[in-house]
Amino acid sequence: MSRQKKTIVCPLGGDGFGGKWKFWILYHLLGGTRRFGALQRLLPEVSRQMLTIQLRELEQIGLIQRRVYDQAPPRVEYALTELGWSLKPLLCQMETWGKWYSKQISPQYDWLVSLGGRWKLWIWYHLLSGPKRFSDVQRLLPQASRQVLALQLRELEHMGVLHHQAMPGSPRKVYQLSEPGRRSEPMLRQMYAWGRWCCEQIGIKYEWPVHDETTKRLNDQEEKSTLLL
Repeated sequence: MSRQKKTIVCPLGGDGFGGKWKFWILYHLLGGTRRFGALQRLLPEVSRQMLTIQLRELEQIGLIQRRVYDQAPPRVEYALTELGWSLKPLLCQMETWGKWYSKQISPQYDWLVSLGGRWKLWIWYHLLSGPKRFSDVQRLLPQASRQVLALQLRELEHMGVLHHQAMPGSPRKVYQLSEPGRRSEPMLRQMYAWGRWCCEQIGIKYEWPVHDETTKRLNDQEEKSTLLL
């Protein structure tokens, strides 16, 4: 695969999965090649323009391929690339968590749409290592604006995967994962591992969010738990 000079903010945020409908597009393509019209029928809430934009972004990072047939009327088909197929285990884990979430917590939520968002998965991932103040989240995700972080934290709280509460003995508030949020740890760990691997495979230079601190804490916690067994 030829290397490119373009710099993108990690495949799991920003220009990668950072879109409301991208998970659903990828999920439907697990079922095989789809025409544009078929994807429109599967995702009736999405405008034609938005679907086109998100398909183009997924194509640019190498997760899907687009084939145009020279015929009248024109026919366009989309399919997962080899790199896109590597997402199947992660998407299956998302489906498992999402079905549990829909059944136990909130059946009215479209769980894959709820997971979409420019920084939601990374906010969620960082909170696995413990409660964080808003300023901590800002420091860990310096590419995200204050306004976007506040909005996506509010959406995650509305989903019920985190709480915003006062620290014991202090007026300061922190964000902390709820039980549904903590149950997502296997999914989020696999997301992280796939994202690092994807960076190497695509051959595009990525600016990763500052996440090594969180990963080190999670690994330290896991090591301590193993020693106690």
